[in-house]
Amino acid sequence: MKNIPNKKLFLVFVVLLILNVIGLIFQTQKTGAYNLNGTYSEANSTGIILSVIFGIVISFPLLFAFLASVIAIFLNKNVSYKKRFIRTFLFILVIFYTIFLIRILFNIV
Repeated sequence: MKNIPNKKLFLVFVVLLILNVIGLIFQTQKTGAYNLNGTYSEANSTGIILSVIFGIVISFPLLFAFLASVIAIFLNKNVSYKKRFIRTFLFILVIFYTIFLIRILFNIV
């Protein structure tokens, strides 16, 4: 983790985010989904596509920002907290989006 610069981590994160969004849009074209209130959203509907994009672009990074803030407290104390947080945050997002992309690819194929 020390040898990878933040710019490369950010670039990998952006590429994985775009691939995940594209994969999830293709996946929502095949199947619909049940909402938490019990209603069904049809496949390829605008509501389900917007929910997926909101979740993958906003909700997950917010969740992982909280996780990274806790983890960064314990890592490499001779570096400033801001640098530790950014590096930890990007690293967690890259790992999550990689696993998520693999899962999406298995569901599409």
